[in-house]
Amino acid sequence: MKKRMFILLLLALSASSLLESFVQAEEAQQVSKASVKLTLSQAQQWARSNSFNLKEAQQTIDRNRIMLKNAGKNLDFIPAGQGNSEEDAASSSAWKGYASSTVSYLESKKQIELAQDQTDYAAIKNYYDVLLADNKVKSSEDALLLAQLEEKAAEAKANRGKISPGDRGTIIQTRIEAQKNVDIAKAALQKALDSLNTQMGQSQGTLYELVDRPVYRKMDNTDLDTLVTRAISASPSVWRQEEAVKLAKMEIKYYTWNSGTDDYEIKQIDVDSAEGGLENTKDQLAETLKSMYFNLQQNEEQYEQMRSNLQNLNKVLDISRKRKERGFATGTEVATNQLKVKQIERNMDELVVQMTLLQHALNKPWSV
Repeated sequence: MKKRMFILLLLALSASSLLESFVQAEEAQQVSKASVKLTLSQAQQWARSNSFNLKEAQQTIDRNRIMLKNAGKNLDFIPAGQGNSEEDAASSSAWKGYASSTVSYLESKKQIELAQDQTDYAAIKNYYDVLLADNKVKSSEDALLLAQLEEKAAEAKANRGKISPGDRGTIIQTRIEAQKNVDIAKAALQKALDSLNTQMGQSQGTLYELVDRPVYRKMDNTDLDTLVTRAISASPSVWRQEEAVKLAKMEIKYYTWNSGTDDYEIKQIDVDSAEGGLENTKDQLAETLKSMYFNLQQNEEQYEQMRSNLQNLNKVLDISRKRKERGFATGTEVATNQLKVKQIERNMDELVVQMTLLQHALNKPWSV
């Protein structure tokens, strides 16, 4: 009898010791080993400074500015409309060339805005990818501690002949798999850090304390039609198609007969094609926004459900802690409930990141 009580005492002490290790590990995870505090704004600023696309877009602006200036030198006068003579053909060609150069210059200015939006979005995603990867490391480490706790309890049961070799082997295998998951999660975190450092032009191996955690914000009351109208008005792709329609119509307005150029009917077909392309671009943009809008609504509903589940899990955790204080629950039970709370909190973080990216994409769908 005394021997049995002694073994039970050892089991309780082992569970208590490992539970304390679990709590200490949780606290240690809150202490950042990072040497650099990094805000999302700073990450975006470094990403812009390091962006090849932005540098190239600026060079394109400079090049198109020169080409526009040169095109203007070829203008003697603005043609009134269609003509028949070689002089009409020359003046019409010069004017259309100038108009085309103007569009190219304006498009290059829009292209740099597009490159900025795309760079900012990529920085947001890379920044939060690091945060989520770090969460997965913490979750896998928590799972490993719990597996170690269960393995320790299994060893105590095995000493008393209270567990089969098969069940004990399963528990040991679970601990081995948990260790592998920690290694996989750490490798994924390193990959996410490398991607962020590469985009920002920072040294590989630099660690960060991410200052800006994802914050849940419900979608504003803007209706879908308003979002679509606003996006179409600001979309670089729509603007490009609108300018293509204008240039196609200009080919008809300043068409020169008997000049050896394409048939007049072909020019009319080009107008129809450009107008069709414009409508198609608008329709595709509207469909993309509708999909994102409804996905965001579903995510919000899912988040509210997860928040309710978290409240319930916290109640269960609190009860298990009180039961353990009175000797009615084991350390394993408390650790399991604590792990469930941490896991849903991290799942909520992941969902908030998804919603943050969706909200950004709804406002600037061309940045994705």
